Amino acid sequence: SLLQEIRPMFLFLLFTFLSKCVAQELADNPSPESLTQDPNHPVLPNHPYVVSTPWAEDGVTHQDVYKLGVKGQYANIPLRTDGYDHLSTFCYSSVPLSIYMFWSSASMKMDLPSNNYQVYIGPNVTSVSSLAQASESAWFYSQLPWRSKEFKLSPFEDVCIGVQTMEEYTITLQWKYVNYMMVVVTLSGMALFWMAPTLCRNTFFHYTTGISLGLLMSVVLLTYLAQRRFKQSLFSWVGVAYSFSVYLMTRTWFNIKEYMTEQYIHLLVGYVLVAGIISFAVVYRMGPPSNPRTINLIQWAMQAVSLVMVVMSSYHQPASLLLSLTMITWAAIPASLKSGVNTQIRKRFFKPQVKLLSEDEYNTQAHAETKKALEQLKNFCRSPDSKPWKTVTRLRSPGRFAEFIEGSPHLTEAEVMEYSHWDYNTDDEDGDNDIYTDDEEANEAASDDNLD
Repeated sequence: SLLQEIRPMFLFLLFTFLSKCVAQELADNPSPESLTQDPNHPVLPNHPYVVSTPWAEDGVTHQDVYKLGVKGQYANIPLRTDGYDHLSTFCYSSVPLSIYMFWSSASMKMDLPSNNYQVYIGPNVTSVSSLAQASESAWFYSQLPWRSKEFKLSPFEDVCIGVQTMEEYTITLQWKYVNYMMVVVTLSGMALFWMAPTLCRNTFFHYTTGISLGLLMSVVLLTYLAQRRFKQSLFSWVGVAYSFSVYLMTRTWFNIKEYMTEQYIHLLVGYVLVAGIISFAVVYRMGPPSNPRTINLIQWAMQAVSLVMVVMSSYHQPASLLLSLTMITWAAIPASLKSGVNTQIRKRFFKPQVKLLSEDEYNTQAHAETKKALEQLKNFCRSPDSKPWKTVTRLRSPGRFAEFIEGSPHLTEAEVMEYSHWDYNTDDEDGDNDIYTDDEEANEAASDDNLD
């Protein structure tokens, strides 16, 4: 069953999660000793406010560099009065890999009212300075169309973030020992992997998936329909249309908070209604897939997406990759082999405790169960479902059957006496007299003749 399939993975994740919760209660923040410290730029873990210090790297001294190493530390950059943008760099030092930090995450959050800033991200201060110089000297330097004021960091990698602006802002290091969103993504990916064979054949899931794709990728789908209508190649204007469609979709997704304000909320609700109705109509017209190969492709695609979810749900890449490979290996093992191994383990280590009955308990239970079964038989024979007339035609003694239904015993007095006489004659304490059937007596006689 599904529970038996996911039980080992679930126990592993539950053990890891409990261990991390205990570790989080013991220390909400990573210990200062676990951080990679630079003797020239020490971090004071008990002091949340960080000031800039000169940073020497590759023989070059950089100014306006802030080192944030502990949760809650922040740096405040004042307003520039000279009218020029200035580059300030914020560096984070990694912590060692640990399985207990499977769901840990770090980020730097910038508090800046406006969007007048440029961001450069690199592994060290030198790379950030090189990106800033390239942006100033290049004829055309394009950055991504969306803006974010929260920069996601891997706790296990050194990273530096450069912010270039003239305005005042504050940047704070945020650390989560257990990021519950990452926990949800991991468990959702595992559940989707094991439930994919069932979900790909579910009609409700088919409709919800189709409507969701219509809402999220409506522009891309319209471009695809236009390509089919005008029969254009992908290397013509359709390629540009696809690129523009992906650009609009990505820009809308990363700026969704701006469109959920009172100014645009009515447009957003109208789009959801119209796109949802059209998507439902298209899915209803096409109907759920019925070809077995199509269903298999959908199942494999869902499982591939679930594996990507598991891998991307943790910054501990070796552990997440190992978890994904374990899921694939477990799914590839034949069900008969897993069932056989499970049975052997249960027989060897989890033997059921069987309570043996005494002779009195056995006789009492046999009498009670026989009486109960006879009452059920009588009730069934009295019901119309038993087809009594058809049953009577097949009996040798219909009168006795009728008496049994009306309440008479199922055994006659002669049968009781015969059973008692047979039981008395076969009660041999020495065990020399055996009772044989007719076939066994014939076989015994034949074997005696052969011996003679």
